[in-house]
Amino acid sequence: MSIGLSFPGRIDRPEALLEAAKILAAEQNYRLTAGEGGLKVILCPLGGEVGFLWRRSEDPAGLWLVRGGCVSTPAGAGLHRAAVELLDNLPIHSLTVEDETGFYRHRDFQRMKEEHFYPWLRTLVDVCRQESGKGVSGMQLCWDLEQYAPQDIPDTVVTPVGRFRLSELAGLLEEGGVEALANRFFLWNGLTRDAKFYRNRAINALWERCCFAPSVRSWEDEAVNASILDDLERAAKLAPSLPLPREAYAEVCALAGRNPVLPDGPQLAEEFAPGYRKDLITHHLGVLRLTLPGVLRYEWERWENGSGAHLWSDASSDSPVWRVSSYRMREGDARFTDQLSALNGLEGRELKGGALRWGWKEISENGERLYQAQCEVISGPALFLITATCAGPGDLGQVSELIGQVNVVQNRAREETVRAKKE
Repeated sequence: MSIGLSFPGRIDRPEALLEAAKILAAEQNYRLTAGEGGLKVILCPLGGEVGFLWRRSEDPAGLWLVRGGCVSTPAGAGLHRAAVELLDNLPIHSLTVEDETGFYRHRDFQRMKEEHFYPWLRTLVDVCRQESGKGVSGMQLCWDLEQYAPQDIPDTVVTPVGRFRLSELAGLLEEGGVEALANRFFLWNGLTRDAKFYRNRAINALWERCCFAPSVRSWEDEAVNASILDDLERAAKLAPSLPLPREAYAEVCALAGRNPVLPDGPQLAEEFAPGYRKDLITHHLGVLRLTLPGVLRYEWERWENGSGAHLWSDASSDSPVWRVSSYRMREGDARFTDQLSALNGLEGRELKGGALRWGWKEISENGERLYQAQCEVISGPALFLITATCAGPGDLGQVSELIGQVNVVQNRAREETVRAKKE
């Protein structure tokens, strides 16, 4: 289930819409991406974007047809309002907004929250209440399944703004009411980008994006760390009494080489310390599930022949460098190759829906002796080649443990996952 809006309309030409969108994005500090057939204005994280697609019409006047939409959950009612006001200020003719909340028509912000966003949130809490105490594993709410899966802790739920006990969300609702819970759960529950918006945006980055690695490691780490600190410092200025994740703030300050400047104030109560990526996380590569330390930085490694591999590494340490390449048979099921037969300690095991085998060998790179584990995984027509290159033989133990967690999933719909999804 989700809450959102959609619209059709007409524009004089794409260039005029793009120029107007650029001006509005600059004024409101939004991000904008554009391509040949459309554009996106990114108002906030958690899917907080308004998309536009255009095509030439057969109208003699030469107008172009445009359509688009916005999914407002789980970001919140503030995103919905901002999306409507964005449409108000763009040069779109014959605009027809299909808004299930009715906000485009009545513009009553509190009414929209009470009639749509708060019932939506209560439904999620009811799901958690029903599952509480059953030892449920792998439960997720509003989590993007296209990205990694955080480490599983039974009887807890993963959300973009933190990990909670299944009973905890219901407790927050009963103790503080739906408004208080919404201010904690939704990224943007207020009318404007207020202190709670900046705090919750920082909380989302702390939990979902931050690797808790030094800023000097990469530009991504520098950008994420800086955004977290900037948002928390802005939140403190706007509302000094607002509870903040102050311990995490101090931790990120140390990683960024920045002096803490937050004034004294209340600490946000959280049973679990922020940071899914502090622990192991599981990556989804087709049917393959590969569990690795969350601190590792991902990139696509392009090879000279035009193909490439998924690569995870940590330049700030001597941890193993992982690579995964995949192939698909044109006919029949995949089979193991002969490349692993000369490896040390070769072993294999059956998987539910496939099989794997792996071993290790010494290699030389730039005159340096290294140790490389090589693993093949087969599942139906898919063949995956996994390597983990280590600085010393002692790292092979950790690699062995992680290869022991490799599995394949033939049908993702079988994963026990609870999420709010688009209907």
